[in-house]
Amino acid sequence: MPDEPKRIYWDACVFLDDIEGAPEWMPILDALLEQASETEELAIYTSTVSITEVAFAKAEKDGRALDSTIEAEIDALWNDRSAVKLVEFNEIIARGARNLIRRAVEQGRQLKPLDAIHLVTAQNRRVAEFHTTDDRLQKGWHDLGFLIRDIYRKAATLSYPIVLRTSSSAT
Repeated sequence: MPDEPKRIYWDACVFLDDIEGAPEWMPILDALLEQASETEELAIYTSTVSITEVAFAKAEKDGRALDSTIEAEIDALWNDRSAVKLVEFNEIIARGARNLIRRAVEQGRQLKPLDAIHLVTAQNRRVAEFHTTDDRLQKGWHDLGFLIRDIYRKAATLSYPIVLRTSSSAT
């Protein structure tokens, strides 16, 4: 029987970075998406609330004009279920997120409802890592059962290999 795939969770901000096409990050994002799509070694999860959060690119907001090409790119993220596995928001996740928000209040911290939904969804899927660029989420939530990290700052220390392909190695 094959080994279980490495399970990771992407916060909505990671998908926004993919849509923005930041050149320094695209090789990492593309490699992870390709690895999740083409192998059984990696599974990328996110909540269906990411569909709502990833509504437009920065250029659209700045220009106050929507672009159907960008919307198609956003939709493509959710259409390839072999690359990104969408987790439905449900009552179990809602109650867990509420409990996490209440815990944050007790600790004198703030936790936005959508961030709590992402954290609890990741916990529900039993992921090994939670990828985000939100510094607030990278502190103080280490008891949830997974590592929270910014993959752009720590790509060299990921606990699984990323196969970066150059354009000359593409077939």
